[in-house]
Amino acid sequence: MPTLASKGLPELHPDAAALTAIRTIGDDQVRAYTIAEPTQGWRQINQLLRQAAACGLVRPATERMRDAYAVLDVLNGDDDIVQDYAIPTAAAWRWWYRKLHLRIAA
Repeated sequence: MPTLASKGLPELHPDAAALTAIRTIGDDQVRAYTIAEPTQGWRQINQLLRQAAACGLVRPATERMRDAYAVLDVLNGDDDIVQDYAIPTAAAWRWWYRKLHLRIAA
């Protein structure tokens, strides 16, 4: 089974329990999205990341995150951000939006 590292991504944080995302709208607005807590927790998050990596739908977080279409935040059980990945394109964003059933956070 391919690992995230074999796809050039950092391995998933051991405390990963949920995912959420943010993206920039315009020059100075950031839009936050709801938290998705997969029923199988870490295992399911890891599987989603491996699927996305295989199709080029996620890349490592870098200091140049402004080049990314959105940012995927990995959360622990306390909803603290423990890791980030970049969502590179609008097409990749649509995939994540559908897979995680994301909605704009209130």
